[in-house]
Formats: sequence, structure tokens, C-alpha cells
Amino acid sequence: MGSNPERLPVARRSPQTGNRPTPFVTALPSTYARHPSTLLAFVFGLLLAGCSVLFIAPYDATTDRLLTDLTVQTETVVVKADNDQLSVGEREKFYAEAEGTVNAMKMRAGLYAKNEQEIAALDELAKRYRALHEHHASPRTSLTTGLRATLLDVQQIQVAKKRSSVFSSSLNKTSTSQ
Repeated sequence: MGSNPERLPVARRSPQTGNRPTPFVTALPSTYARHPSTLLAFVFGLLLAGCSVLFIAPYDATTDRLLTDLTVQTETVVVKADNDQLSVGEREKFYAEAEGTVNAMKMRAGLYAKNEQEIAALDELAKRYRALHEHHASPRTSLTTGLRATLLDVQQIQVAKKRSSVFSSSLNKTSTSQ
């Protein structure tokens, strides 16, 4: 063994494996056995890098644009109605266009899996427009509170989808660049 003038403890010898390196599978438990949180972080990192889970349907820019246009159209008609500047012909045209736009968005939403929440919100929006139309009244501010809230609900779903798509695309870029 040699001299040890400082009387330091001598390290134990590990088993000889020849020139072969220790296999990863047998080295992994010994490396991470002292720190289970490190193993958990390692496994979680592999999970995030290896697969992407989609909890909601993908973001659809066309539906987002249609929804934005519908919101602007609705707000414009409400302002005109509040100022008594909305004719019966304009009102009927608005309801027909609004209900047609909602139906088109529902058809697009039905094309994607995991889109039940958006379809339900669009169903509610269609009911709100239909009820207002059947009421035979101008869409004044006092009558459109529920309609506006439902429009906001659908918009929030679109914002969540957009955020989700940005997050998942950044994850995919990170995992492919490594």
C-alpha cells in the first residue's frame, strides 16, 4: 500500500470490473440513492422533455378572429341600440349574422378533440343570442349583460388555448434543441 505519513483514512477499494465501465443501470441507483429528490427531478425532467400532454384543444386563430369580430359587432350594435339608432332591419341582420357566426365557430370547435368546454360555451352563447332575438327587442345594454358575460367566457377559453400553445411550443423547441 505505500506510506501514509499524515495518517489519513485509506479509501476502500471498489470491485474490479476490468476495463469495462460500470453499466448505467447499476450505477443509477447508487448515484441517486442518497438523494431521492434528485432522482424524482431527473424522472420528471425526462417526462417533460419526452412527451407533451394536451389537456385542451389546440388554439385556432380563425375561431379567435371570428370571436373578436363578433364581439366588436355586438358592442357596435349595443351602442347603436342604446342611442336609438338601430333600425329593425339592422337588428334582424345582426341577429342572423351573430347566430350564423356562432354556428360556424361551433362547427370548427367540433373538429378538435378535447374541446367540450368551448362547445358548451358556444352553445350557451347561441342560446343568449336566440333568446335576445326571440324577445323582439333591441340589444340594449340592460338586456345584454348575460350575452356579454358569455362572450367573455368564450374569449377566456381562447386566451387559455393561446397560452397553452405558446407554452407547448416553447417546450417542444427546448426538447428538440437539446
